[in-house]
Amino acid sequence: MTPEQKEILQLLHQNGGTLTKKQAVDPLDSYYCNGEKHIGDRLSRMVNAGMLKRVKPGVFEAGSGKKSTPATIAENQQTLFE
Repeated sequence: MTPEQKEILQLLHQNGGTLTKKQAVDPLDSYYCNGEKHIGDRLSRMVNAGMLKRVKPGVFEAGSGKKSTPATIAENQQTLFE
């Protein structure tokens, strides 16, 4: 886990388990030139990694720690490289 991810999770816990994108951008914006985009991208990556769960657009909760979309294999694919 990166230091930036730890900061986001700390903000989540300080806000009672729910965090909006704006609540994450306000204290962390000084790191980046376009902080809203970079922090939004980081939040999305954390959702994809299972660290956060997107409740609705711009609102996040703690995730399960597992990836939200498991890898799938097409039914007609017999081997990995066909």
